[in-house]
Amino acid sequence: MNDNISTGGLICEAQDKLLLADIRHYSGTHMQSRFSSDSTLLEGMFWFMNPRGDLVYYSDQSRGNRLYRLDLLSRSTQLLIDRPCCGLVLSGDWLYYKSETDHKLYRCLTDGTKESRVTDEPVECFVVEGEQVYYGTQQGIRSCHVSGSSREQLSESVPAHLLKVGDDLLFADTKNQYLLTALHLQTGEAQVYADVSPNSLNSDGRYIYCANRSNDSSVYRIDPDTGSKIRICGDSADHIHILGDTIYFSHRFEWYKMSLTGGQAEKVITES
Repeated sequence: MNDNISTGGLICEAQDKLLLADIRHYSGTHMQSRFSSDSTLLEGMFWFMNPRGDLVYYSDQSRGNRLYRLDLLSRSTQLLIDRPCCGLVLSGDWLYYKSETDHKLYRCLTDGTKESRVTDEPVECFVVEGEQVYYGTQQGIRSCHVSGSSREQLSESVPAHLLKVGDDLLFADTKNQYLLTALHLQTGEAQVYADVSPNSLNSDGRYIYCANRSNDSSVYRIDPDTGSKIRICGDSADHIHILGDTIYFSHRFEWYKMSLTGGQAEKVITES
């Protein structure tokens, strides 16, 4: 599961490369080698990046948010869906995405064929896990089979952001001051985290990380088992991404990184 998509999918690791979208100048997407200081600026403003092998699937803002595939070896790109798409998620043999035309959820094969609609209603956010899709609408949180069948209402809450961690769905509840909320899927009960209102939300599978708008958008780590929380970075942050044991975030339109345990953040791209 790629939880970085919920925060924009603006950074990804693919083979020995690190890709970072230039959110300061919108000049393109930086591609850095993990083993040297080499850096290349690729054409295109990549959002919702999903890597697989030597390929990266993404929505290109510079080309009308259309869906593309990048071959890292040849540096060639291929247009897959010729209309605006966002929230792209790669799962199995399928790509799932929201249409920016009708805001409904669709899917297609990784070569762009066999496109079909998954939901009949507009979708705010969604998560794909196995054969199940969890998605937020203005009428609440729902689930369905990846084909769109077997739809079920799970909650009346209207989420911003949506993650699945264990048996819980995590989201910011737009009906309750955007407070972080965990919906326990087995019981249907909701747990609200007071004083935590995320404008960016991610997880490493164990802890929850968020930019907490209730405290100047500084970075918090939350233990979902105990409910305890700790601020691990005092800088205002957005677009929190997690790669391995490193957390990346934007601060004043620059990319920074630090250990998941906290500490001093360092700028990722130092050139002006």
